[in-house]
Amino acid sequence: MDDLELVTDLTPEVPLPEPLDLAAARRRLAVAIAADHAGARARTRRSRLAWPACSGRRLTLAAAVGAAAAAAAALIVVPGHSPSAPPPPPRPAAGPPAGVKLAAAPFFRQAAKVAGRQRVAIPGPGQYVYTETSPAGGRQWLSAEGNKAGLVENAGQRGFRSPPCTVAQALATHCYEQAGYLPSMPTDPHRLLAYLVKVGIADAPPGPRSTLGVGWEANDLGKSVDYLMQTTYLLPAQQAALFKLMAQTPGFTVVAGQRDAIGRTGVAVRWTYEGAPAEIIFNPVSYAYMGDRTWSVPSFHGPGADAYHGAALVRMAFVNKAGELP
Repeated sequence: MDDLELVTDLTPEVPLPEPLDLAAARRRLAVAIAADHAGARARTRRSRLAWPACSGRRLTLAAAVGAAAAAAAALIVVPGHSPSAPPPPPRPAAGPPAGVKLAAAPFFRQAAKVAGRQRVAIPGPGQYVYTETSPAGGRQWLSAEGNKAGLVENAGQRGFRSPPCTVAQALATHCYEQAGYLPSMPTDPHRLLAYLVKVGIADAPPGPRSTLGVGWEANDLGKSVDYLMQTTYLLPAQQAALFKLMAQTPGFTVVAGQRDAIGRTGVAVRWTYEGAPAEIIFNPVSYAYMGDRTWSVPSFHGPGADAYHGAALVRMAFVNKAGELP
């Protein structure tokens, strides 16, 4: 394992007031990035982040792989936190805190500019992309090329292997690609969505007679971005393209002063679909991915399903074998 390591700590908190589900049917739409922290985290989208309206592929586990605000040559560590970091304060379950709303398009443009200036790091042949999330203690190793079995572990649970599947194999056989690094992913936002649909990360846009409802595009793209940034090492230009694509998609709101699952303050990209709000939280200065938060909707998830869920990305790194720690 390369000994270079970069730690991107959350920079000073935004000086703003602190604010206090896999769907059974593919067409039953509701937004929830509901996190089952005890569930298996698998890139095959049978995961703990439940995304009701999406392809079987994107219903995945993880809440985690955003690229670091800067990258070292062979080992990357994204926004981290001390094991002793204080837990987030109690939250109301009915919905997300109000926060301070910002204009979405300028935020995405600035995020794209900053993300695009990051240093490039490339995983070496045979390496794995390691990601770690909290508070569930989830850890995942994905073969950078997707040509070797991955490994998923959750605190207190037995780890399991995910089958290998490269992007080329996914396109040819429709297996669920298991690559932790996607060099073929376009950096042109106009081509990016088609690529994500082709490899099974996003769903094809609905036709004119679709009954999917208002906000479907933001819901589908938001889930795709969250999945990618939480499980995949993205090149700076790829991150920038994702931000630009979000800027072109209606339905997103940007809210400052939001806390992730471990209490760090950031800026949230929020959307609501069929009454269910969800957020992706970014570092307010580096725009690095921090985590996600969701609120279950009783009308969809059942009585009492009003918990506030979320996971925070603690670390991403390149390692030489599954099970190896940075």
